[in-house]
Amino acid sequence: MLFVERLEGRRHDRVGFDCGEPSLNHYLHDLAAQHQRNGIATTHVLFEDDAPSRILGYYTLAAAQLHLHALQPIDQHRLPRYPVPAARLARLVVARHEQGQGLGESLLQDAVKRCLALRGELGVRLLVVDALGARAAAFYRLHGFRETAEQALTLYLPLGHVGSTPTPGTIQGRR
Repeated sequence: MLFVERLEGRRHDRVGFDCGEPSLNHYLHDLAAQHQRNGIATTHVLFEDDAPSRILGYYTLAAAQLHLHALQPIDQHRLPRYPVPAARLARLVVARHEQGQGLGESLLQDAVKRCLALRGELGVRLLVVDALGARAAAFYRLHGFRETAEQALTLYLPLGHVGSTPTPGTIQGRR
């Protein structure tokens, strides 16, 4: 079974992770734990229950906001005229040897669940992502993200109403 939990430096093998993109490897290897300790961002890692130290993928969340004029007109309805509170999906990455198996979708689903749960405790209206390139932007568009009015590679997902939200952490399917 697959699980997602917050990165623990002593439990998870960050150095052994490789996604094929040096900047994303560098973040996990050298910066993620530091950012977590300093309250800048949290990183959540995907692993199998029988190999909890081996990271199959990860995502990073941070606080964010978007200016109202950056939203599509349909999403501006009934919002105040100041920046809209959001969570930023700063990174979403799958290990090179695990790519193409649907784990990116599973990580995204977990991130959305986590943000919906957060919305019940703190004002969070959107999940924002700055896609690394056109291919990543297409992935997010496929999963309901919308382009901002400002940049084609900055996208957002409106978060639904607060209610019963599935608990993040366990990934269904696979293995």
